[in-house]
Amino acid sequence: ICLLATCLSGAALAAKKPTAPAVWAQEPDSFMGIRFDKKLEYSIPLCPSGYELPKEMCREAPYQNLYVIQGAPSIGLVGGYQLSAMAKNSAVDSFYLTASTEDFSRLAEVFIAKYGQPTKKSLETVKTKGGGSFANESLEWQGKNVEIILQKFDGDINTSSATIRTVSSITRSIKDGDDKVKSAASKL
Repeated sequence: ICLLATCLSGAALAAKKPTAPAVWAQEPDSFMGIRFDKKLEYSIPLCPSGYELPKEMCREAPYQNLYVIQGAPSIGLVGGYQLSAMAKNSAVDSFYLTASTEDFSRLAEVFIAKYGQPTKKSLETVKTKGGGSFANESLEWQGKNVEIILQKFDGDINTSSATIRTVSSITRSIKDGDDKVKSAASKL
C-alpha cells in the first residue's frame, strides 16, 4: 500500500500543471499616439474641409461612431493604408487599419517590432466563391486591456487588416449583442 501511495504521489508531482498565459510586456495604452482612455475629439482635430490632403493626422466627422482618420504617418507599407476608429462613448474603443495583402509581411514586421511577438499565431484555409483556396495567417496579441488581431485576408483576398481594441469594448459589445437577442426573444 505504501508503495502504491508513493507511486501515485510521484505521478501527481510529475504531472504538468497548466501554465498561465504569457504576460504581454509591450501592451499599448494608445495607437499612433491616440490614447484609448481619452476622448477622440480631444486627441486629434477635425479634418479641414476641402480637397487638400491633410498635412497632419485628423479625423473626419463621425458616422455612427465611426471616425475615418486622415493624414496618418507612413509606416513603411508600399500600398499605404486606411485607418478608422470607433468611439462609442467618445473614448476610443477600437482602431481598424486596412492595407493591401501584398503589404501583410511588412505590416506584421512593424507590429512585431512595436508590440513584440504575438501571443498566438494561426493559419487557416479560406476559400473564395470561385473555388480558390488561400492560407489566411492570423497574429494575435492578448493583453489585460488591449487585443490586437492582424489578418492577412479580411473580407476579401486583397485586404489585410489590423484590429486594435480594448477588452472593455469587447465585453460591452458581447453584452449589447446578448441584450439585443433577449429583446428579440421577448417579442416571440
